[in-house]
Amino acid sequence: MKAASSLTPIVDTNEFTSSSQSIYVTIVSIEETESIVSSIQPFRIDEIGCSPFLQMYGYNVERLSLQAHSSAQRRDGDEYVVDAILSYKKLEVLIRTLLAIEAWRTLVLVDRPPPADEDATNASILDNHAHLDGKEDNQDSKLASKIAENQASLRCAFTLHVETTICSLINLILYRKENAQELDSDSSLALVDYCARQMVLLAAPLEHNPMLHNQKYPGTAQEIAARIQGRTTLEGIRDNRLETEFKTAVIATSLARHLCEHIELLPIGAQTRILDTHDYLQMMIPLIDEPPWTRRRRISGDVIVWEKIQDNHEWKQVAPSDLLQITQCEAQCWIAIFHLTCSNLCRHQYALNVFRKEQLLRLRKYLNEVMLDQLPILTDVMRYMDELALLNVSETSTGQGAALLMQQVDRFREDTVRSCQELDELVERQSSTFFSASDAKDEDLRLIAGIYSEDNLGSLCYGIDGLATHPLVEVASIGLECMQDGVMVNVCNLTPTDKEAILQTDSGEIRRTKLRVHYTNPDEPFRFGKHLILEAALSGNEISNFKTLTLQSSLPQQKDCAMEWVQLGRSEDGGFALQLGFKVSRRSVPTSNSNQPSFELRQAFISQPV
Repeated sequence: MKAASSLTPIVDTNEFTSSSQSIYVTIVSIEETESIVSSIQPFRIDEIGCSPFLQMYGYNVERLSLQAHSSAQRRDGDEYVVDAILSYKKLEVLIRTLLAIEAWRTLVLVDRPPPADEDATNASILDNHAHLDGKEDNQDSKLASKIAENQASLRCAFTLHVETTICSLINLILYRKENAQELDSDSSLALVDYCARQMVLLAAPLEHNPMLHNQKYPGTAQEIAARIQGRTTLEGIRDNRLETEFKTAVIATSLARHLCEHIELLPIGAQTRILDTHDYLQMMIPLIDEPPWTRRRRISGDVIVWEKIQDNHEWKQVAPSDLLQITQCEAQCWIAIFHLTCSNLCRHQYALNVFRKEQLLRLRKYLNEVMLDQLPILTDVMRYMDELALLNVSETSTGQGAALLMQQVDRFREDTVRSCQELDELVERQSSTFFSASDAKDEDLRLIAGIYSEDNLGSLCYGIDGLATHPLVEVASIGLECMQDGVMVNVCNLTPTDKEAILQTDSGEIRRTKLRVHYTNPDEPFRFGKHLILEAALSGNEISNFKTLTLQSSLPQQKDCAMEWVQLGRSEDGGFALQLGFKVSRRSVPTSNSNQPSFELRQAFISQPV
């Protein structure tokens, strides 16, 4: 069929920008970014989990990913992390390491022998998933069992999380069309095959897919709590693995959409993989028919609600009347189908036959007015399907897509799998070295945990999770006083910003608002001592009189980079809760022992029940 003469254009907007506002923070400077990127090296499968690996990818690359997504939130932002990765030719290194972690997860952690050839790879995926299920854990999962015995489950969790981080970072890099030109033949082929394996996991039937079953049927809150309290360490490793795999598979679907969008820039080997070998177009159909990002959940008794995965990759409750509203996950599949059906190259090379035609026409029922209003580009897809319904195709078409008699081998995966033939020896070596120490004594985990206590990272996380656009009107200002030399001294005023988030707690929903700090003496910020006696006076139009919160506490005497938090009041009791974040200052407290460290107020939040 000939391509439509005029296709609906897709506006190149930044999908990583929050719909409400942009939050921009600096986690890694430009100079540090170049230093980190230039030192990124690939790791073999037998090196996954070692200290240099976690320090490089679990700490440094994680920070780069956070910074890259923060920069992408600003349309005028300098995406220097992405530029540095491309300038130093590190995209191939990230892809190689991504495949190494995947192979470690599927061949070493679950103790399955590697497939004899690439054709058997997808067939073995479900076996790997069913493997760590139930009682088989104790029999076959040698490395997971040894990790559980050594109490190193948290190190295993961070190792698995690296795969999600790298996949998300590559997904962000390939958002731009010009960046896709940096993919060479081997890299593009490896990514196409990787995304295909992840989409197989999402589309597999529930009875053979424990990963998807856990997401579709999580149980009530009480059942989840009981399962967490009663599960063994080995079962915790399994649950964490399945959770991480699901998040990675969802991101890989978005990455597959970018590969389809830039298919004209990919080498012919990758194009053949997309259109013929894996048939991305057919792989998208079950993801729309039985979406893995939509579920019905029983929350208590006979109360059943609908939930969807939102832009922050978390399940959120959706009203039945809003089920037809397309989320970002759902849109990725439709946009991929648009490019695979409406581009000149795909129409020319895709080999249509009766089976493929029938499967494609299954999607026609979804193209209604509500869908087209949200994604106008699907008008071209609907026109294509209407024309396809009238077209006669052969039973077994050999079209342009099947004309290639020889196919390129995924060299990256072949090299990775070939290096892990002696699995028993590898398991023994890793369990006695990388995963031998318990989490409580693991210095690498302390380093990684420091990421989430750095300045401004809380703002970034709230920005990604979705901020409200309305400032907190109930509190106009907060006056903070601290006792110094026996006298209460006015330290600063705290005013609410427009950065808000709705959080779920055991006591219900609370609204948490970031506060701006205005020191009484801006030229000399107040330095707090170790022992705190604080008093906060809240004022506002809806507060009849000053509401006062008090606290008497002590900060730990340590000089590391961690931020220490104190709280005045309790939102759980129906009131206000003021959270203050302190960091050690380089200066001492005035009129006190110079050896006693002082603290500076770095962040502040006010919370109250919704």
